[in-house]
Amino acid sequence: MNNREKERIHFGSLHRSVYCCPYLMVSFSCICSVRWSLWILLAGGIKVHLLRTVIGANLLTSFEIRHGYIYPPSVTVAEGEVMHLRLLVPMQEGDRCFYREPGSPTDVDVHGIEGGPAARSNVSQGRMLRFGDAECSIRVNPVHQRDGGFWRLTLLRGTERIRGVTMVDVIEKPSVPEIGIGSGAAVTSLDEISPERTEYCFVLRQDTVTNEGASSVPMYERCHLPLSETDPTGAGVWSVIAGVQGQMREMTYGIHIENKEEQIVTTVHKESDYHVLSCNLLYTKFMLKFCRFVRLADGLGLNVIPGIGTPRYGYVGAGFERNECGLEILGPEGLDKGTWKCLLGYGDESLTKVSGAIVDNSDTNPPFAIMRPDELVIAQNGSMTSFQCNANKPIDYCWFRGPHGQFYSLSESLTQEHGHYWYGGISLEMGECGITFATIRDFEHAGQWHCYVGSGRVSALEMSATFEVRISVTQMISQQERVEASVEFPALLGCDSIPRGTPLQYCRFVTPTGQAFSLNENITTDRPILERFYSNPNHNLAKGSCSLVIGSVRAEDFGEWICAGKIEGHPMEHIYSIVLHNRDEKTPSDGEPEPSGGTLSAASISGMVIGAVAVIGGAITIGYWQFRKRLHRQAVAMNEEIQMRTIESQQELARPGQRISIISSRSDSSSTNSQSNLQGTAL
Repeated sequence: MNNREKERIHFGSLHRSVYCCPYLMVSFSCICSVRWSLWILLAGGIKVHLLRTVIGANLLTSFEIRHGYIYPPSVTVAEGEVMHLRLLVPMQEGDRCFYREPGSPTDVDVHGIEGGPAARSNVSQGRMLRFGDAECSIRVNPVHQRDGGFWRLTLLRGTERIRGVTMVDVIEKPSVPEIGIGSGAAVTSLDEISPERTEYCFVLRQDTVTNEGASSVPMYERCHLPLSETDPTGAGVWSVIAGVQGQMREMTYGIHIENKEEQIVTTVHKESDYHVLSCNLLYTKFMLKFCRFVRLADGLGLNVIPGIGTPRYGYVGAGFERNECGLEILGPEGLDKGTWKCLLGYGDESLTKVSGAIVDNSDTNPPFAIMRPDELVIAQNGSMTSFQCNANKPIDYCWFRGPHGQFYSLSESLTQEHGHYWYGGISLEMGECGITFATIRDFEHAGQWHCYVGSGRVSALEMSATFEVRISVTQMISQQERVEASVEFPALLGCDSIPRGTPLQYCRFVTPTGQAFSLNENITTDRPILERFYSNPNHNLAKGSCSLVIGSVRAEDFGEWICAGKIEGHPMEHIYSIVLHNRDEKTPSDGEPEPSGGTLSAASISGMVIGAVAVIGGAITIGYWQFRKRLHRQAVAMNEEIQMRTIESQQELARPGQRISIISSRSDSSSTNSQSNLQGTAL
């Protein structure tokens, strides 16, 4: 190479990253200009200048300066496709064009004049072809994996050379996703339907591909269903048209979308020394946040977390990221071999949803049944109230029947926005059937209810249960409005707070005669009020229960009692009325209608005589009873007076030497204080 030779070589762009290309095969010095980031090759003081086509042009806006003389400067092509490379320099008469493959030390004339046998074979067989006379260019057909790397084109014009280098990345040939029609499985709107390396995409209904395909706006880098208010699920058959990286031909395939709701799939795996209970969440775009297993036999709850466990329990699964939660039980014991419930919480930063399912780990298959239904439901009139009716197996549906024949059908999609009642459980898969009323009314909802649950997987017969609903206008209520009792026998009266279990600050009762007293845990059988009223041992104010035991019922106890209590946090107390009725009291039976007419028969006269005698006898009996009662009261008063005088005399005797002291028993003091308190208490 002499001083008049000039090489114009550009194989970079306006980048500060620098690398040396082994394919230039020259021993020039490399000088990197930081300002322009241009590579300039010099040879023995030769003057280097730009082509006439860019002389005087703005270097920052010149396409050749910014991108280089070869186009494209880099390319990603799929295996089996056709690749085009060219120099952005118009060819003239006498110019020659050379290319160099990755890893080759030899330049090959695109006309096959120079190069080795292998290169000439490629040219002769048509794999390397020049595809234009206006520029130095080459077409590689087909592209193989070995073609990845740096390719170089050289334009030889007399003694001048113009070179460019392209980085070629060969990728695998794109394939239709397995979800395409013909795979045998339908997908949901949440599944990925995009091919790999998608650049743009159209997703159209199959019957609108011709009409809308040309005018639709493509999606960028990812295919997704164009859901809308009129088509919220996207169920049906769709056509996907995708342009993918490295391939000119578009990919076209069909997909079948099924509308599948969020679902929890349960499995049980049993070995001799361990059991695995699994709950996996499917068909959702959300991720698990927590997982809880509950053993129904005793209510044992386990917070199942990956990486944490106990000597007998631990997490099993692919992680919350994959919506899998499993419980491993080492050495399962008796209660472990029963029915469990899994409870899954999932969502995103702004939303958390809860769902669950029943997991049966029993050795035997228990019969389909409703578990421990509440026999009594109490509520306050006009409040929001829920009823629960849960089964021991997953159910498909459930419904309630009200006391007046009303029908309430439920589903998980029935929410608060749909009306005055809605589904009140976590999920039917957990066997939970619940109904919540926005406003409950005594005239509409009080009475006997029936609930029904059905599971076609278990039995065609529905299971049912019956319960009673009692409604109060206040936040106190009794389990029975009318209590039957007999004279000289014990009786039990009580009331509870609403909602059940709300703590009471105090509770009290008012008898039919107007006497009032309060109850607490200190009023026991050993220290009764008025010698016969004491607190029920099961009575607990902290649990909202107020219960009274009458040790021996008297005639004056029959009638309306008032149970009153003050709920913590409320400014006033709440009351409820209870009727204590004498079960021995005879109610008049309905007789036959009296015969009409103005005369009385002999039977009528006899009846009247007998009735008069009975009335007179009853009056005498009542008078005698009242006389005996008055004598009894006078005797009691006389005895009390004698006792008081005796106490006073004993006190007088004790004063001189203080040698004798009178100590009253605690129960007598309590009874005396209670008696004095009762005399000044009013409702």
